[in-house]
Amino acid sequence: MKKRSIFNASFEESLNLEDDGFRKLQQEQHDKTSNYFKKGGASLWFRIRSFILGLIFPVGFNFMLLVVSMEFHESETLTLPISKHESLTVNVFLILLLIWLFLVILGKFTKRTYLLPYRYQLHVFTFMLWFLLEIDLIVFDILLANLAFWEIIAIYGVIMIFTYMMFSMELTGLRKLMYDEDRQVTFRNKIAKIISIYGMGILGIGIIIKYIFGSFTVDISNSMKAFGFLLLWVFANIVVIAIIVFIGLPYFLQAYYKWKYSEEYREWEGKSVEEWYGKRYLKKHPELLQKKIGNQSYD
Repeated sequence: MKKRSIFNASFEESLNLEDDGFRKLQQEQHDKTSNYFKKGGASLWFRIRSFILGLIFPVGFNFMLLVVSMEFHESETLTLPISKHESLTVNVFLILLLIWLFLVILGKFTKRTYLLPYRYQLHVFTFMLWFLLEIDLIVFDILLANLAFWEIIAIYGVIMIFTYMMFSMELTGLRKLMYDEDRQVTFRNKIAKIISIYGMGILGIGIIIKYIFGSFTVDISNSMKAFGFLLLWVFANIVVIAIIVFIGLPYFLQAYYKWKYSEEYREWEGKSVEEWYGKRYLKKHPELLQKKIGNQSYD
């Protein structure tokens, strides 16, 4: 039987996303953000605050990673050797910055009030990806100087397997949720469940052991510290990917269906045309003022 795409649900089927447990984890933050866009646009204070936070977190934090990378490559006192090849360069940082700014500018074309909180949260998720990518580039330079090529491939292979398993599990879960499909307990799903449950637990135990060892005065070998650092890095990658897959995917999938079935969702949530689209959007689309909700007209 051919699996249905998660993007082809009817309006009624898309409503099942409301019951997704992982999506609900983002709902509180979504509601808080929505309060800033009730009038169809953010207040001046919110714009100023967003600009400052944008400078501190996406730009500032990632720039600090660039500085750290440059310091690592110039330092002669590092516990772990680092490759002479520098992956995170100024040019790489600028390219990533321009990509992020392009996405921010692209998001400005989204004018519908009900989509503005999703646009704001999208910038948060892209910041996470950008930050993780820069960390990965720094760690890659360290791995090049300390591990064999096949060992590096194996480590990235493990991360890719985790990523594939999580995506597979989430897509299966979303199909089950939206289309009420029977979940077939295949060998792949069993392995995915075992890895996702026990694999992360093993990584977590390894990190805890590292910090326990670090609390004693005894000298821990560099190899033990390096192993703990490696576990921490792998764990961080898996956690960020899990957040994007299990929380971000259903959250932004709901935004897609609200865009696709905008009028159906407006009536379902009991919003007026002005509340749903915003005054600014309605000025450019006056035809929407003919819409009705219940027996009330907004002509």
